[in-house]
Amino acid sequence: MKPIVGITAEVLEDGSYFMPPVYPNAITQAGGIPLLIPLIPGEDLEAMCEQIDALFVTGGEDIDPAYYDQLPHVNLGKIAPRIDAMEYALIQRILELDKPYIGVCRGLHMLNVATGGTLYQSIHSQREEPVMQHKQQAERTHRSHPVEVEKDSRMYKMLKEDKFKVNSYHHQACNEVKSPLKIVARAADGIIEGVESTKHSFVFAFQWHPEEFAQIDDEPSKRLFKSYINAAKKRKSLE
Repeated sequence: MKPIVGITAEVLEDGSYFMPPVYPNAITQAGGIPLLIPLIPGEDLEAMCEQIDALFVTGGEDIDPAYYDQLPHVNLGKIAPRIDAMEYALIQRILELDKPYIGVCRGLHMLNVATGGTLYQSIHSQREEPVMQHKQQAERTHRSHPVEVEKDSRMYKMLKEDKFKVNSYHHQACNEVKSPLKIVARAADGIIEGVESTKHSFVFAFQWHPEEFAQIDDEPSKRLFKSYINAAKKRKSLE
């Protein structure tokens, strides 16, 4: 049976859910079954984590800095407190169960926060070093800046390339990163672009959006999602 991948969705102001089709398309293309995760009560999170075989946390709003003991910066963007609370709990439980995880953009930030790390609430305001544009004004498949992946990382072994250009849609970024996460990819200006877990079987997170490239037959991005689904199948077989 195909593995079920839970995908978090954004909640709009009218209470409706929003999910760009590239997220579920990347999962179905790789051989999984996507399942939208709505806002659910905390008492139901355990049942959700038991039902899904992997978790995919997507992009979205800024994260409340209270999760990493900071006051809100003047340039902090819109936050989504209910989504914060649910994703924080979901990620921690998925890590405890050692089920496969992919996070993109906000999904990278929330993974970092859930494992004890901190964020730049606004990289252009808080980072002393020069920062290039990280919120591109171009279509989502445009590759706006280069990244470099460490060759001794699991991420490199999966993507099979170490220097390439990516899309970029963020004004926050990881700052402090703590174990079990390891920084394995950076942009040319030093901004963290990718992490992986040294403790879990399959936990990766990306500052860019590989799901966009998977839809245009980018082989490294397709390998990423295929590896993710294979890991979910392996984890499912253990139950």
